[in-house]
Amino acid sequence: MRLRDDRRAAALQVGAILLLGFLVIGLALYQATVVPDQNEEVEFDHSQQVQESLQQLRNGILQTASAERTSPTTIQLGTRYPTRIVAVNPPPSSGRLATEPGGEVRLVNATAINDETADYWNGTTRSRSTRTLTYDPDYSLYQAAPRTVYDDTVLYNDFGSRSRAVTDQRLLQGNLIYVVALDGDLSRSGTQATSVSPTPVSASDRTVAVNGSDIAIEVTTDLPEDEWERLLADQYESNGGRIDGNASGVTVTGGTLTVDLVPNRTYRLRMAKIGVGTGVSDTSEQYLTVVDGADSVTAGGTRRIVLEVRDGYNNPVSGVTVDAAVSGTGADILPSEGVSDGSGQVIFEYGAPNSIVGATRTDSINFTFDPPADRADFSGEEPESVRINVTVVSLGSGNGGGGSTPPPDSPYYPDAFNDGNGGDGSIPPENNAYGYLSDFANMQEPDSQTAKLETEYRNPGKEHQFDVGTVTRNVAPSNSYTLEIAYFFENGNTDGVDVVVVDEGNQELDRFSLDETQTRSNTGLAEDSFTLNQAATDYISNNGDLYVRYETTSPSKGDYVLIEIGYQRLRAG
Repeated sequence: MRLRDDRRAAALQVGAILLLGFLVIGLALYQATVVPDQNEEVEFDHSQQVQESLQQLRNGILQTASAERTSPTTIQLGTRYPTRIVAVNPPPSSGRLATEPGGEVRLVNATAINDETADYWNGTTRSRSTRTLTYDPDYSLYQAAPRTVYDDTVLYNDFGSRSRAVTDQRLLQGNLIYVVALDGDLSRSGTQATSVSPTPVSASDRTVAVNGSDIAIEVTTDLPEDEWERLLADQYESNGGRIDGNASGVTVTGGTLTVDLVPNRTYRLRMAKIGVGTGVSDTSEQYLTVVDGADSVTAGGTRRIVLEVRDGYNNPVSGVTVDAAVSGTGADILPSEGVSDGSGQVIFEYGAPNSIVGATRTDSINFTFDPPADRADFSGEEPESVRINVTVVSLGSGNGGGGSTPPPDSPYYPDAFNDGNGGDGSIPPENNAYGYLSDFANMQEPDSQTAKLETEYRNPGKEHQFDVGTVTRNVAPSNSYTLEIAYFFENGNTDGVDVVVVDEGNQELDRFSLDETQTRSNTGLAEDSFTLNQAATDYISNNGDLYVRYETTSPSKGDYVLIEIGYQRLRAG
């Protein structure tokens, strides 16, 4: 018997077709929605990873600029999508890391405090070319991905219509101006990982003290003004910083950032040039300056003179020949030619004549890396040249004695002490009142002259104290200093005397108390030494000047202080 109405086979076929249709539709929806969402998430995660790697690279550039050793930074240029059995992925995404022209960084109206360094940093606008380092992604789905740029110590994201910094700025920190120029040709693209190693072309932690009546920083930039205002807000004068006029001191016009600094203040200028990739250009010698000079020497004596050859980033240049010549009969300068070492330094020795006519005479010593040093038009005011005048003192002229006026052209200079009217605490001292200290820059030996600091005699109704300023010039840079003082209290009824190390604005950096119980030694005076703290050490090393005040502590009526100072000298190292 035939079953005409049995259609079970047809129902199975229809069910299979429907099931296949659902499967196709599901795969199509998966391919069209789920896969793109997951792949876009992969691209977004990669973008975040690249930005973290570029932050490490930015930090590596700044560390290298401080002459610190850095390791290479690895950056994954592109990314691959997860393997899928049935779905289809686009090709792996790629990216490009490259250097591009970045414009210039300019210092306007910056004048060095050191006289020899000021031959180069003389207020003329000094420009340094720099480049940017950019990463451009090529994603298939993450269309909002930014272009990430390193420029002028800042890493930022460029979204086309807006830009946003992802790190802080290091261009200005307090009174430190930090210029880091980037050089080199780098262009790498694809999906693979690449390694970038910043190399120091001209780098150190040296700073040069500068000031100016209208000092400013100018930087070529693509960041908008409001973003620079945000980055520099903590450097406004109202916030304790050095930007003049607060937000009005930060302007961006025509792609140039201008930062106006508070005028007539001392700034520390640190500069470096860092290379990446190939085609990095070297620096060359730009100026010659004095590290350890000579003010005076006794007839027949010798004195070491240390010069330093520097490039336009204030960093040492080795292998440069410096020519030397000296005026004055019987005087010598050896060698006649010296070559700068790995620290950029050249060491000479001046030999004074065995005898001179009269009590003193002055010899001029010329140095230059643009010879000859004995040319008729030599002035020492050119950046490549230095002239040092040395006072030669006759052995028979004598430097001792207790008079209040030093011999003409002697190594003394007036450090004012109290004349009974409260003393002179100005820095440097202005009032030539009572007593002198020898100039102990460069650790010169003490002489036999003693300076006296005294308060007014007992006078009821007045507080008796002194506040006396001293200055020592041309101090060589060092990582540590010891202040050595020979002294003696001539009366036992005192409130004590403090030795205060200050900056050029008379702000305290370090303080020591002299021991009233010290007694005279066999040499006539008690001797004591004090290790300076980091704040005082950094200031002296950067500026080359030691400012000291002697002051009575907790003065009370009726007390009388009389103290002798045999010497004050600074020892480096």
